[in-house]
Amino acid sequence: MLVDAIVLLVVGAVALLLPSFGPYRAHLRRAFARKAGAQVPADQEARLEARLGFRSRGAGMGILLAGLVALVLARTWEGADQAAGGFFVLSVMFVVGAAGAALADLARPGVLAEGPRTARATTPTLEDYLPPYLRTLGRGFVGLGMVALVGALLLGGTEWFDAGTVLLSPVPVLAVGIPVVVLLSWLATRRVLDSPQPARDEVELYWQDAVRADTLSSLSMAAPILSLLALAATGNVLDDAASTAAVVSGQIGPGWSLAVLVAGYLLPVVLVGVALLVAAGPGRRTEAQHVRDRLWGGRAPTGDPHGAGA
Repeated sequence: MLVDAIVLLVVGAVALLLPSFGPYRAHLRRAFARKAGAQVPADQEARLEARLGFRSRGAGMGILLAGLVALVLARTWEGADQAAGGFFVLSVMFVVGAAGAALADLARPGVLAEGPRTARATTPTLEDYLPPYLRTLGRGFVGLGMVALVGALLLGGTEWFDAGTVLLSPVPVLAVGIPVVVLLSWLATRRVLDSPQPARDEVELYWQDAVRADTLSSLSMAAPILSLLALAATGNVLDDAASTAAVVSGQIGPGWSLAVLVAGYLLPVVLVGVALLVAAGPGRRTEAQHVRDRLWGGRAPTGDPHGAGA
């Protein structure tokens, strides 16, 4: 686990420190402006860059803390080496990174400036920022991921799968981490939607809408991505657990256990394929296009072209 701890510390430090560099912040702003089709006046660039970098710092802080915990465990826990591995470090990194980003959104939900808010006839909701297919896919992925994790824990109690292999794997980490991330993401989503949007004009309000859509999209996809990782990890863990149990007992498991192993490896690939097909389907829109159609009549507001910094 010492190597895992070092990897977590390095990744966390990079994610934490990278937004401190001006060229990287400028890159984030330009990439955001291209994605959203948002015109960002020069005097508002700094606030946008600060907002885009804040989530990265939150994720980096979470990963850094996880690395410190892993470092302590590597020195004090005898079973640390058994729990280590590629899926383990990825699971920890994604769980704490997603949790850190959600906590960052809870702490700073997107209020970027003081001043009056450009009036709207209605208060935007989550449906105004995220296309329906994204929300549906997310729920499906999380549901399947949790079923796989709970199933793996239950199978670990049978004679055909080694319980120790399952318990010292990423499965318990993800089984606890995904519900925590779901809860934090839900709280952060409510916080973002309830926060005010002070804006001096329509141009600023539009790119704030784009930032909000990007934030809500990240929050909504954190748990589904973890669930996809859980599905991939579960297949690998059950394979190892079945092999260990077979060596100990001297016999191969029944046919249904082989079917479980095959499904564990195939399901993540199938789900990724389905998600790509759904996302590429006719009439599918990105978050930016969805927001533009729902809140801005299909057109982005234009301001003074000489003030644009994007």
